[in-house]
Amino acid sequence: MHFFTDPYKDELVYSAIARYHYYTGNLDCRDTLEETFGNRNTIPSLEIGSNINTLAKNLGGKYTAKYIIDNHTIFPFYSPFLPMQRKRELTKEIKCKDGKGIYTKLGLVSGSICKKIGIYYCPCCASNELKTYKEAYIHREHQLQGIYVCPHHGVKLKKYVIDKTNSSRIEFIRLNEKLLDLRSINLANKNYEDKLFKISKDAYNLLQMDLHFISKEKVLEKYQNLLYEKGLTTPSKRIKQNELYEEFIAFYGEQFLELMESSIDNYNEYNWLRVVTRDLSRTVHPIRHLLLINFLVNDINEFFKGINKEFNPFGAGPWPCLNKVADHYKMDVVTDLKITSDYKTRLPVGTFKCDCGFMYSRKGPDNHENDRYKIGRIKSFGGLWESKLKKYLRQGYGLRELARLMCCDPKTILKFDALLGVNYFNRHRSLVNVEVKEKIGNSNILEKYKEVILQIVVQNPTSTRTEIREMCGKEYMYLYRNDKEWLQRNLMNKNKVAKGNKKVDWIKRDEEIIDLIKDKYKELLSEETPVRITKFGIGRSLGILTTLVNNIYRLPRTEKYLKEITETVEEFQIRRCKKIIDRKLKNDEDIRIWKIQRTAAIRGEDFEKIKEKILDYINVENNNEIHEQGSG
Repeated sequence: MHFFTDPYKDELVYSAIARYHYYTGNLDCRDTLEETFGNRNTIPSLEIGSNINTLAKNLGGKYTAKYIIDNHTIFPFYSPFLPMQRKRELTKEIKCKDGKGIYTKLGLVSGSICKKIGIYYCPCCASNELKTYKEAYIHREHQLQGIYVCPHHGVKLKKYVIDKTNSSRIEFIRLNEKLLDLRSINLANKNYEDKLFKISKDAYNLLQMDLHFISKEKVLEKYQNLLYEKGLTTPSKRIKQNELYEEFIAFYGEQFLELMESSIDNYNEYNWLRVVTRDLSRTVHPIRHLLLINFLVNDINEFFKGINKEFNPFGAGPWPCLNKVADHYKMDVVTDLKITSDYKTRLPVGTFKCDCGFMYSRKGPDNHENDRYKIGRIKSFGGLWESKLKKYLRQGYGLRELARLMCCDPKTILKFDALLGVNYFNRHRSLVNVEVKEKIGNSNILEKYKEVILQIVVQNPTSTRTEIREMCGKEYMYLYRNDKEWLQRNLMNKNKVAKGNKKVDWIKRDEEIIDLIKDKYKELLSEETPVRITKFGIGRSLGILTTLVNNIYRLPRTEKYLKEITETVEEFQIRRCKKIIDRKLKNDEDIRIWKIQRTAAIRGEDFEKIKEKILDYINVENNNEIHEQGSG
């Protein structure tokens, strides 16, 4: 080829070839096909193309197949959400083959949503290009399925009047200035407009990133870690699908998801939200991935940043040494971290060991910066601590003074006084008999927990064994491990009795349950530390979760009441902030918005969404207080 019209930024290679065809003056499209692809029978493809290796070879210069695919096709939109093996296969086919089957393997045939038939353009982009370049071109970001507005201007995209239905299938269509409608239109629904603009910008950012090393495997792992941080998985990383569904619907709204052709049937085990968070083999449309990413982090760059780093529930090292007698106390000097799982809760347990010998552990994950400075259990005080204790013992300090200096319990001083061979408090060693105390303590716990379970059984005579276990999980598991026979003896007939019950009066049950929930609701609102009000939380605390999940359709009054009182994440955050404000006003404390955010432990981007409502509440409450003072 003697010349080629270099593609503009984000111009589809299809559009660049259309311009080349126009400038060469070729009358036959097959001549252009032969000059670019070396084959007169090639069928032009708008979004991706095929035989890119041949095209790159014919173009020469800076053009490589990888450069063309990455910068002038829509393949990067799909790439990070494909399994690595399929990604390699597709890249090879785009480079070397005729393109048959590419769209099927991308999931654009069976899993396609928000389909676009034809060529789309932004009137603002086209207008600017006509002024700058004297011609408009076809942008790849405007052709993406599910993208309705331009990521640069936020205006509605328009469909070009010429497409494959009214032209030859081997023709390269070029944007003709005379056929462009350059009047810009905004969407009528402002709320939808903002969300669509955000998704459009995320999709465009996806095209700009170098994500060839990212695969669906890594994306799925990141989803699971972020869901874990949001409290939407169990300690063993099993996703709480019902709670995820509720929060996801609350975040977007059912109507918006319907617009994006991404409605979710929570009763379908294979709905797309379940599939995208757990199934590697199934293809899920990139738009749906973007919906989930936006829900989880609200920033696509943040999502892919460090995606290949292994998730650590205790954050990135080094970690602080918490040896209070060390000069490096609270400094990030610990590099030795071992992570195990708690045998009861399956939560991660981190054991941190400093070079000074101090070793401590705590349960994770760390959700706030201050969590880095918490100790669950001291496993070893270490050589530095012991040498300082020896020094102080020989200087004749009293027991309580030593305990204060060494930041520990007096009994620990007595123990190490003997272990280190100093024996300064020899006459006090008999005061500590840990083994006997533990035996007495364990015996008391057993009796206490048995009493709790028997009381719940009496209060819930029709509940099954499973429901009893849900009501007192901690007590049940302790007895299961320490006195299984007693548990079997006292609960052995629970399931049989439940099955033999007469037909349930659901009208009466509806009245009973709604009364229980109303009392629980009042209790939750009065809690000093607010807890989010959800159907699952109320169900678990009252021991009726199974009924609320499986039989809610039989309880119309209960269902209606639950919809009225349950909170979205945002509503809960607002209530939490209001409670903090009320407490500060009551105590006549200074109210600073940043302090409210910090006390409520709400992330910056989440707080921005509710900030205006919080400021309104502060103004109203301040005015009320002034009015009351004036009235007095």
